[in-house]
Amino acid sequence: MAVIPAPALQALRTTFNSSFQSGYANTTPWSQRIASTVPSANASNTYGWLSRIAQLREWIGPRTIENLTEHSYVLTNRKFELTVGLDIDDYEDDNLGIWSLNTQEMGRAAAEWPDVLVGDAIQLGDTTGLCFDGLSFFNTAHPLDPAGNQSNSLNLALTPANYQTARATMASYTGEDGRPLKTMPNMLVVPPQLERAALEIVNADMIPSDAGTASQTNVLRGSAEVLVIPEFSNEPTVWYLADASKPIRPMIFQQRKAPTIVSKTTPTDDNVFFDQQLVWGVDARGEAGYSLWFLMLRSAP
Repeated sequence: MAVIPAPALQALRTTFNSSFQSGYANTTPWSQRIASTVPSANASNTYGWLSRIAQLREWIGPRTIENLTEHSYVLTNRKFELTVGLDIDDYEDDNLGIWSLNTQEMGRAAAEWPDVLVGDAIQLGDTTGLCFDGLSFFNTAHPLDPAGNQSNSLNLALTPANYQTARATMASYTGEDGRPLKTMPNMLVVPPQLERAALEIVNADMIPSDAGTASQTNVLRGSAEVLVIPEFSNEPTVWYLADASKPIRPMIFQQRKAPTIVSKTTPTDDNVFFDQQLVWGVDARGEAGYSLWFLMLRSAP
């Protein structure tokens, strides 16, 4: 069995760790724009979401105690890993250039890990992804008395008129006290197939009239930023509106353990001794979930 000198092995570890950190540090996950990152110190986190946002009232007479309804919502962390191996023959033949790039890719993948979790949660939000009221996150019948059932699930194609309808729908949400929840969407989330339509809706000076016979001033120009998510290309006509302007964002990324790279490269490691292979692995723990349903709307024509 080939024995790698200790100095060379240490240099190899340093190079690979540096490449991983470079890939990690130079990648910005899109999920940061729509999800609140919440640290986790246990196997799961329990969130107590309030079903309405309390408002100040004029103080006349004694204080009025607000009986806030709290809903318990639990997110349990999951474990994730990514492992790669380097054949010792490749090391001895000095074929490390591609492996350094591969390790940078490991860093990029680790940095984008929240995107995978948050993206999956969003796309499951109309079926199995449940929020604090026990219903799917995107649902036509979220109960909030006295307004009754309210919907954050539409069946409209992405057009200027329908975009305006979706904005009005979100802005009209009210809480259990009957007051507006003050939801003001500022992010239009689309798959790559709808990028052009989205950019035209929020950036163009002129847009087609509702009748389609002429152009009219785009009064909603600049009303939102566009977030294009490549992972959503499997649903080419589905789009979302989100209010990501508040301290609480629509989605949650819960991190128990940030991605960490470890190596098994000593001559006595079984993978080296038996398989002539140097191994690097990344592991992490976390989960993604939902905060307040009225901060995001889904439309699937």
